[in-house]
Amino acid sequence: MKKDLLIDILKLYKVKLVYIKNVATSDLNERVEQIYVINMIQDVRKRNYIIILMKKYGINFTLVLVDYLPNSVYNTIYNTNTLRLSKEELGCCLSHLWCLNQVIINKYKNAIIFEDDIILHKHFITRFIKIYATNPNIDFLLLGAQDQLFSTINHKHVNKGLYKPEKPCAQLYGAHANYYSLNGAKFQYDIRSASISFFDKEYGMLFNHFKESYVCSPNLAVANITSSALNHTRPITEDIEGEYYNRCFLNFNFNHYNFLYVNLLNNTVLKKSDNYKTFTENYLYEYFHDFNKIEIVQNRLVMNFFTLDDIQCILKN
Repeated sequence: MKKDLLIDILKLYKVKLVYIKNVATSDLNERVEQIYVINMIQDVRKRNYIIILMKKYGINFTLVLVDYLPNSVYNTIYNTNTLRLSKEELGCCLSHLWCLNQVIINKYKNAIIFEDDIILHKHFITRFIKIYATNPNIDFLLLGAQDQLFSTINHKHVNKGLYKPEKPCAQLYGAHANYYSLNGAKFQYDIRSASISFFDKEYGMLFNHFKESYVCSPNLAVANITSSALNHTRPITEDIEGEYYNRCFLNFNFNHYNFLYVNLLNNTVLKKSDNYKTFTENYLYEYFHDFNKIEIVQNRLVMNFFTLDDIQCILKN
């Protein structure tokens, strides 16, 4: 696709920015000049969740509120592109390209682009700062990856919390949490805008181009794979979810992360008599009606990070 056409399309792409400041300057913000979180403007619950999550980690960030992709934009790209994407997949790609374009326009020295379904490692900030201090010239970093060759091949390459995936990278995904230097953002923008496709389809090109490019292991951010706006859902506790964790990790430990499945809170009602434990038991029962599944999921969830006040904020419309 011609760059002029993409620039015109991004101008038509409806975006609203909301800067959210939680602390004077967090340790993460001292090292990363811009942090974006992409959220569909209609998805209030995920927006509430990400605001609460970032507040609890003490991270200042810019909320990137995107609207449904207009038919005119979708049709323009559909007619000029060989790969057929759904409207949702194309919207995901354009939202990331919009953020990358802003990094380039504003000449930020570096940036992190999150999606709103992230679940962060309990020591996310300290681990990131340690990696950054040791590798200040990183151009691209997957903070979390859906690496389907990790358990068979790539785990062998992990060194001090980082690894370079073996070629090919066709089974490596992870748009939910990406770090870029300015050069990394420019390169990613160029290759992704040249051929509009699934946004995380060609990560191998970044790893080939930049010597200082890695995947974090353990992942510093994982995605809630049990819910997806792109029809990539892996239902919780079903075989397809287990296969994902077996392929992408070695002995994945849910308790290293502040797990909360926002999608399980649908139709949840907080009672005055609830404490966090009884509240969790009640909404899991309402969702599953299966005590075996309830026990599995309950053992994944963090019980001392979110509060009932946090839940009330997440549930607000």
